[in-house]
Amino acid sequence: MSKKIFDRRNFIKTTALASAGIILSTGCKDDNNPESRFENYTEALVIGTGFGGAVTALRLGEAGIKTTMLERGQRWVLTPEGNTFSPLAFPDKRSAWFETENIAPLNPFGISPTFERYAGVLERVRYSGMDVYAGAGVGGGSLVYGGITIAPEKPLFTQVFPSEIDYDELASVYFPRVIQMLGASPIPDDLLNDSEYFEFVRVHVEHAQNVGLPIEYFASAYNWDIIKEEIAGTIPASAINGDIIYGVNSGAKKSLDHNYLPQAEATGNVTIKPLHQVKDIEQVDDGYYRINVEMIDVDGTVLAESAFHCKYLFMGAGSIGTTKILMRSKGKGYLPNINDTLGKGWGSNGATMSVRSLLPTNTGARQSSPSSSAAYDFNNDISPTVLDMANYPLGTECNCLIYLGLTLDSNRGYFDYNPSREDIDLVWNNNNIPKSAIDNLLDRMNVVNGGQSGSIFILPETKDDLTYHPLGGAVMGETCDWIGRVKGYDNLYVMDGALIPGSTACANPSLTIAGLAEKNIETILNEDILV
Repeated sequence: MSKKIFDRRNFIKTTALASAGIILSTGCKDDNNPESRFENYTEALVIGTGFGGAVTALRLGEAGIKTTMLERGQRWVLTPEGNTFSPLAFPDKRSAWFETENIAPLNPFGISPTFERYAGVLERVRYSGMDVYAGAGVGGGSLVYGGITIAPEKPLFTQVFPSEIDYDELASVYFPRVIQMLGASPIPDDLLNDSEYFEFVRVHVEHAQNVGLPIEYFASAYNWDIIKEEIAGTIPASAINGDIIYGVNSGAKKSLDHNYLPQAEATGNVTIKPLHQVKDIEQVDDGYYRINVEMIDVDGTVLAESAFHCKYLFMGAGSIGTTKILMRSKGKGYLPNINDTLGKGWGSNGATMSVRSLLPTNTGARQSSPSSSAAYDFNNDISPTVLDMANYPLGTECNCLIYLGLTLDSNRGYFDYNPSREDIDLVWNNNNIPKSAIDNLLDRMNVVNGGQSGSIFILPETKDDLTYHPLGGAVMGETCDWIGRVKGYDNLYVMDGALIPGSTACANPSLTIAGLAEKNIETILNEDILV
């Protein structure tokens, strides 16, 4: 069980002593010692515990560098009863980051329960023309992602990423390192071929192959043995019930709180502080950084304000979080030297959500297990396209298939800083390329296999105005150099999806983000920190 951030009684006592002018100290101030000079000093500080942050913290800890991680969300501890996370079909307050109703883009049952504001696992940020989803909690986006650990294809990668990023090096060294750390693996043959829980996958594969598309059974960050236990009924069902975007209660999903983060803490050099929400950062004496933080309760109440100081600062709060913190800090004059490319180069990864219905074959009543295969349509007339399966606990035969699609969309938006709200606004002009490309593919699949695009009960048409894959805002080669150093500041780094130029080239972004983080922190340790 995780500990509370601080004991309220001791906090009140300490605050009272400070207010009375009583100084608590273990020694004299030493101006040459940053631990003496600065409040809450740590040599390295990582903001966020998602893929970029988790990779960074582990490698810092292994190098013997004292590191603090600040995470806005909670630490979610699995219980034997299997009730840590919210179910998908009937979500409760645990599902949403300070919302009062269901925020999932799919709601075929039409049930929208209301609940109290709470520090749940999934945030929806509503911008004009685009809903962006992001994880919140120790583990970041890995708590709410689908576990799809897939590398982009080199010909597409080179269309998005600059030549300074060596694809072959990523593919041969860093992607395999991440896959090994996660313990990701393809679906076992017995589940794929025989289980009723994967009938929808078999139909998807058949329909895609009927129009000549190649299939990949990608590495998936799931413990397939636990999924088999769920199917056998020996443990409470979770992953096979579609409870994926709000967290998996059985522990089947190999999110970062099962690998990178506990290994980082095990070094003895990394400390994770949940429910610490970063407001802004500023550079102070001798190039050190001050991170201004609100310590919050699970209902959003600000319990206290504090500050942390560090020599090396790593941004890992995700595309939206990192961009917002940096733009707010620049807007307040705390980091004035960041150049004007900050906030630019944002993309949705060409993401879509769609459905085919009225199919002439059964697709299975249990379309709720983890995604395990992707169909490649790189000769699409509109845009190269990858089609993943989505999962949802329908519980009845629908003769339908639900898809998540990714396209090679060159459309980019940018953020404006609003000083009155101390927040950022996305400027996004949808070109509908993702929707057109996916519809092109679905139309071909319908001609060959039967069925129609859209559904009365699920999605009437393909949606490309939402994304679980926000990318960009502090892009490599623009705001940062090729390994994430923020231009204009020493020892300030971006290690997450904000560094990516709007797309991971028709691939789910987790592996690319983590692989780049592995490469970048290795370089930073060798060149900047000199361990």
